[in-house]
Amino acid sequence: MLKNNVLIDLTHNEMLNIDDEEFKEFLNLLKRLDLKIKKNEGEHITKEALKNIDVLIIGNPIDDFFSSLEIKHIVDYVRSGGGLLLLSEYGADYLQKTNLNDIAGKFGIFFEKNIIKETNSANQNCTSILHIQDFIKHDITKNIREIIIGGACSLLLSKEVKPLLQTNEHSIWSEIFNNISEKWNKEDEIQQTVAAYTEFGQGKVVALGDIDIFTSNSRIGINSLDNSKFLQNIISWLIAPVKESKVMEFILSQLGELQYEIRETNKVINNVIETMTILEKRISYLEKKSKLSLQPADREEDFEN
Repeated sequence: MLKNNVLIDLTHNEMLNIDDEEFKEFLNLLKRLDLKIKKNEGEHITKEALKNIDVLIIGNPIDDFFSSLEIKHIVDYVRSGGGLLLLSEYGADYLQKTNLNDIAGKFGIFFEKNIIKETNSANQNCTSILHIQDFIKHDITKNIREIIIGGACSLLLSKEVKPLLQTNEHSIWSEIFNNISEKWNKEDEIQQTVAAYTEFGQGKVVALGDIDIFTSNSRIGINSLDNSKFLQNIISWLIAPVKESKVMEFILSQLGELQYEIRETNKVINNVIETMTILEKRISYLEKKSKLSLQPADREEDFEN
C-alpha cells in the first residue's frame, strides 16, 4: 500500500521546519500516521514539486513573498484534489512581512493583523493563551474536549468557508497593531474565529491563525490537552477525498459565477458600445456645425478674389 505524501514548504522562510527541535513532536506525529514526509527546499513551489502530494503545509512564512505563478500552482493543486494547511501567527501578513493572504484569499480566507486575548478564571489577567472547549460537529473536532493555543490571529471568512475553532463571546477581544504608534489597540469583545476549513473543487483547505500548537511548548504545544489529536484530525481530513456530490456542487457553483461574470461583462460591453455611439453622433454633430460656421467666411473670401 502506497503511503500518503506530505510536503512541507521551506522556500519562504517558514517558521514550521521539521528539522528544528521544537517541531520534533509534530514530525513524530506525521510518522505515526505512516506518512511519507517531503521538504520543498527549492527556490519556488512548482507544479512538479506538488505532483503526487496529498497535503501541502505552509507554516507561517516570514519576510518572504509568494509569486503569482506559485499561487496559481497552489490553487490548481487544491482544485485537482490536494490538501492545503495554511498557518499564520499574530499580526498575520503585516508583522510576518509576507503575502500568505494572497493564497488564503483564493479560498475565501483572510488572516487579520491582530492578536486574540482572553480573560478567564485560570489566569484572572488578560493573556494571549486561549482555551477552547466548545466545538462545531466535524471530523476534525471529533473526540476533542479542549485545546489550547497562544499568540493567534483571527480569520475573516467568505460564506463558502466554515469556522473550525471559535472563541466564546465573553472576555475575548482582539488587539490590532498600530504601525504609527507601534502599539496594540484593543477592539470590541466579540467572538473570534481562529481556524477554518473549506472544500475547493476536489481538494480541501484548513487555515489556522496559530503555529505554537505545532511546537513542543509544554504549555500550549502539541502535547497539551487534546492538541495532538486535533492536529492528527486535520491531517487525516485533508487526506480524505471530497465526496463526488460536493465536487459537483462546486462545479455548478463555479459555472453559476462564470455565467454571472459573463452577464456583467456583457453589460459593460453594451455600455461601452452605447457610449461610443453617443460620442460618434456628438462628433458628427460638431463637425457639421463647424462646417456651417465656416461657410460665410468662405463666401466673403471668394467675393474678394
